[in-house]
Amino acid sequence: MKKYAAYPALVLAGGAAAFALRLAQNRTGFEAATGLPVAGNLWGRLLVGLLVLTALACLLLTRKLPAEAEERSPGFSGAFSTHSPLLLTVPVAGVFLLALSGLLEMASGLSLIPGAAGSSGSRLSLLLGGLTLVCAGCFFSVLPACRRSGAQEAEPHAPRTVSGNLLLLPVGYLVVRLVTAYRTESINPVLEAYYIDLLALVFLTLAFYRLSSFAFHVGQTRRFLLYAIPAVVLCLAALADSRSLYDTLFFAGGGLTALGFLLLRLNALAVSKSNL
Repeated sequence: MKKYAAYPALVLAGGAAAFALRLAQNRTGFEAATGLPVAGNLWGRLLVGLLVLTALACLLLTRKLPAEAEERSPGFSGAFSTHSPLLLTVPVAGVFLLALSGLLEMASGLSLIPGAAGSSGSRLSLLLGGLTLVCAGCFFSVLPACRRSGAQEAEPHAPRTVSGNLLLLPVGYLVVRLVTAYRTESINPVLEAYYIDLLALVFLTLAFYRLSSFAFHVGQTRRFLLYAIPAVVLCLAALADSRSLYDTLFFAGGGLTALGFLLLRLNALAVSKSNL
């Protein structure tokens, strides 16, 4: 795993810096009375520069990974399995945060949380909250395939199978959430106020789409990391925005889930290299 330490280091360092810069931008980059952006805000410019540099660093790092022929791509279990309970804790925690986000959003739609929206907003909250729960359930159902046991070592040719359709459902849900978020936020003329959220949803969608490709034996590690790394960084940056608790938990859960599968893939690569 030490051979691939640069990837999680880039994620954590870039995410922490993005969170700090976004927090500083929110405090100084918008006029208190109108919410309009302050021209030339230093923190906002630094944040854009950081995101660009993170994307370039991610592109350069992923090119160093060995290219995989699609016809020899490992299945999902082979690509993400591990003996380490600690590594599995990361995606499990992310899935539970997603589930909690869905429950809270549904509670908001049912007016169980003060300050709930009107009837149309309530129906939308119920729909998105329910879909978030389904999304969490899909991820939770494939996590057992990531746990490598002694029995699997004894029977290496009988890996646990994972349904690719289960992993495609969260991708479809994220597309729905992205369209909904864009339609809701685009009435705001201040793009700086919501572009982080949209980018986070875009890269989460792409990362989980590439994750699902491993279940169809056409997974590409380079492409998965190319989207997963920016997804986690953007989710961490999105946590600096003021929003409802269930939205905060959604980005925390989505980012943590993507980070968990990223770490599992790197660990599996390191193990396969050491066995050669």
